[in-house]
Amino acid sequence: MPSTAALSHQDMSISFMNLTVEGSDEVSRLVMHAITCVERDESIAIDLIKQASSLLRPRAIAKEDERKRATTGGLAPWQVGRVKKYIEENLSEPISLDELAQLVRLSTSYFSAAFKVSFEMSPHNYIVSRRVEYAKDRMANSNDSLSVIALDCGLSDQAHLSRIFRRAMGTTPSAWRRFSMSQVDALGSRTTGRTGW
Repeated sequence: MPSTAALSHQDMSISFMNLTVEGSDEVSRLVMHAITCVERDESIAIDLIKQASSLLRPRAIAKEDERKRATTGGLAPWQVGRVKKYIEENLSEPISLDELAQLVRLSTSYFSAAFKVSFEMSPHNYIVSRRVEYAKDRMANSNDSLSVIALDCGLSDQAHLSRIFRRAMGTTPSAWRRFSMSQVDALGSRTTGRTGW
């Protein structure tokens, strides 16, 4: 597998040219979040920087990873699609490893190993990450209470949401919501505000 250093300057330029606006925004968000929490929890900051750097990986390395994944027994594309769809449609309910394995006609142990190859994380961690993303979307786009959002995310209560959210994002849901709303307010005032001459 080629190292990043072994890639030419042209390869790196092509990779960064292919970075989407959404990808660029996500990299910026991750880095800014890492900066804000580096003094409180250095390990979370390091994880956030790793996530940001993975989004910047040159395409050659990503292609090599895809080839390696294809040869090591991951889920078939139809299985990936079915599992993703099922999880998204059932985030508000408990989701067991057994039911996911049955969904794609695999034994539980084989499914768990194949899932990790395809998704690069355990089924549990993937489900938690989707619940956190869903909670973020609900907090940013609704005025629902955190306890209602927690239940809609398939979590037992607001405290449960706070625990998994803090572990994933390095901050509490209410602090994230305040920050998110302040960003929206700041963006709104910039787009509607007048510039002085």
